[in-house]
Amino acid sequence: MSRTYTVLSGDSLSKISTKEYGTSQNWPKILTANPQLTGRKKSVDGVPLIYPGDILIIPMENDVAASVVTKAPELISKSIRPEDAAEDDFSIFINGKLFGGFTGYTVKMSMDSLDVFSFVAPWDDADIQAKIALAPFTFRECAVYFNRKLLFMGRLLASAPEVTPDSKTINIQGYPLCGTLNDCDIPVSKYPPSYNGMTLQQIAEDICQPFGVKVSFSEDSGEAIEKVEYTIGTKILDFLKKLAEQRRFVFTNNSNGDLFFWKVPEESTRAVFREGELPFISCKVTFRQQEMYSHLTGFTKTDKKNNAAQFTYENKFLIKNGVFRPISFVCEDVDKNGLESAVKAKAGQMYVNCCSYELTVYGCTDKDGDIFTKGMSISVYAPSAMIYRETKFQVKELEIKRSDTEGVQTTFKLMLPDSINGSLPSVLPWDEV
Repeated sequence: MSRTYTVLSGDSLSKISTKEYGTSQNWPKILTANPQLTGRKKSVDGVPLIYPGDILIIPMENDVAASVVTKAPELISKSIRPEDAAEDDFSIFINGKLFGGFTGYTVKMSMDSLDVFSFVAPWDDADIQAKIALAPFTFRECAVYFNRKLLFMGRLLASAPEVTPDSKTINIQGYPLCGTLNDCDIPVSKYPPSYNGMTLQQIAEDICQPFGVKVSFSEDSGEAIEKVEYTIGTKILDFLKKLAEQRRFVFTNNSNGDLFFWKVPEESTRAVFREGELPFISCKVTFRQQEMYSHLTGFTKTDKKNNAAQFTYENKFLIKNGVFRPISFVCEDVDKNGLESAVKAKAGQMYVNCCSYELTVYGCTDKDGDIFTKGMSISVYAPSAMIYRETKFQVKELEIKRSDTEGVQTTFKLMLPDSINGSLPSVLPWDEV
């Protein structure tokens, strides 16, 4: 979250910092969020000059943002009433107002990327409130609920009206509050970026601060990274993803719209789906055999003496079958102490990519009425999809859709439990019982 400030006569960045933060020392935070100031003349103390009428973005400090997002409805409007949201269905509030009448929706949630949504509704261009709320390029704040429970805080990305001789509809799309990080790169006011000797959490918090995005971790982010390289023009999430994967973290958003780094825990099975029994609809499996390797060897970058550390991960599934398929690679931003973890993270991604299942079922809730979630565990038995035994899977991604013709359906993208951490179960779905 951020707000704006219009510069008055006699203002300086330090004075504005005092007004906004209660201390004059936070003026660099304002400078970071206003890269247009970096090329200006500077005062004798090195602070860029500002002029009356300048409109500045004032980022919220992470601790301030944290105090707000814990009270999710207040982030948008004190007028939000979650009890006004639909029971057993999705609802969306835009600028505190509940918008309804949707004829269809798609909500996509992933454990290693950000959630997105799309709602389709009749469009009435005479509705003044709707015209204001859905105006293009305003990035309105919104909240997506399911069964009156907050799913995630977000921003609108697109409002796409479509007019035909028979109908007027509008498609409303959006993503979480941290979604801006997927579109933008590091502000030029931070150039040249220097993150050597900082932990992953410190790097993420420093980058996210100008955007008012809060960062949280499921556990300690680990030791400081000795050397970090950033290429100008790299999107923020692409940069953070590379660093996170090498430390065996994945990131997503939490319900408050924060950027959340986690090592996904394996939980008890929440649902069982069996071929030929409702709510099972279909199951599709993809094996990418050419991307499976027996030995994965990672190297650090060479030092001044042209030396490099190395570590080899052994894929015992291929090795026990006498298959030899080696591959080598350089682990960026990793020293010898973090090399083993980085290589195992690479092996985990290999397992995820090489063996994927797409399961479609009716509905979007478990037996307790709770909505399906990313990272949850389910069991599947589908002999026609080479799942010859009831097998536990983890939900990497899910997409919930509602349409007039097919009702509510959920499509899961599944992976074998713990594969993202570089291991496989001793018994695989295609092993005969």
